[in-house]
Amino acid sequence: MSGRIAAHGLSCAVLPGWDIRIERRVESPVPVPGSTEPMGGHTQPILHAGTSALPARRGDYGSGYVELMTAGDVFVCLGEFDPQDGLEDMFDSGMTPPLQSGDFHPDAQQRVIPGMCGAQRFFTTRRRAFGLYVVLGSWLQRGPLVARANELLATVQIESR
Repeated sequence: MSGRIAAHGLSCAVLPGWDIRIERRVESPVPVPGSTEPMGGHTQPILHAGTSALPARRGDYGSGYVELMTAGDVFVCLGEFDPQDGLEDMFDSGMTPPLQSGDFHPDAQQRVIPGMCGAQRFFTTRRRAFGLYVVLGSWLQRGPLVARANELLATVQIESR
């Protein structure tokens, strides 16, 4: 390990081969057509990590990056939700356990990209609610790619607010 990156009560190890960003992003000023809701942009903290260079402009769930992933790449998104969202049934209590190959499916992507696969989990910890979204560059190579994702996720620490 070569240190840690930390911001907004989130931290993780900076592992070789990973590009990691933790930020609070500004909501898009562009509304969804027919709505007053913004197109995207977390106002809560979000951690993005990729096994290749992350572009400066990317969507909350990796758009702008996942389309460029190779079969050997991994993308991790840990996005915080408003605390009251954590009361919903879809949120499990406590940090998510390590990911397994069986957690991933080609249809579990924000936008299906042939050959790739994704997994998503929701959990609460320390009175904070999170969504974990992971995309693997290859469905066929998911075993070793899941191991890479878990290596990074094992270093994530979340502080109380």
